[in-house]
Amino acid sequence: MLTFTEVLNKCLTITTAAAIIIMMLHIVIHALTRSLFDAPIYGTNEIVEYWYLPIVALLGIPAAQLQKEHITVTMATERARPATASVFTVFACILGALVSLAFAWFGLMKALENMAIGSTADVSDIITWPVYFLVPIVFVLLAALYVLDAVLIARTGESELDRVTGRPAEHDADNRTY
Repeated sequence: MLTFTEVLNKCLTITTAAAIIIMMLHIVIHALTRSLFDAPIYGTNEIVEYWYLPIVALLGIPAAQLQKEHITVTMATERARPATASVFTVFACILGALVSLAFAWFGLMKALENMAIGSTADVSDIITWPVYFLVPIVFVLLAALYVLDAVLIARTGESELDRVTGRPAEHDADNRTY
């Protein structure tokens, strides 16, 4: 399982970084051609808004789950015994998986609807419907990560494992220097 999470983490990071770099290059080239040659690249704003930004934002969700970077409230689990904390964490993972699957279903229905009407960006003819399929993909992936987390916690009894390294997770508060 660690190999899967390592590969997934690397793929998400590389894809997101590539999208950011391509977006920056696109914007810079657009600004230069607009300023120097009075010939802007057609649809740059729409491409950034409907393609690059959703890719960057959506791929960050499972990446944050893999790296345990989501905001968590540990008020109940901090004070509980390790076994009880593990049960609460497994329950939270199952709930997270169910919510993620609901988002995936809603996203799939919306993506199919946008594909059927041939959705475009505002008043331009730049197609946008394919990027809507990223929503169900990301949330199914997130649900799978929640299930993997629940299985790992149920197996080990340790609710604070880093899913990428397999070691206990480090918390920023524990590592701060003032």
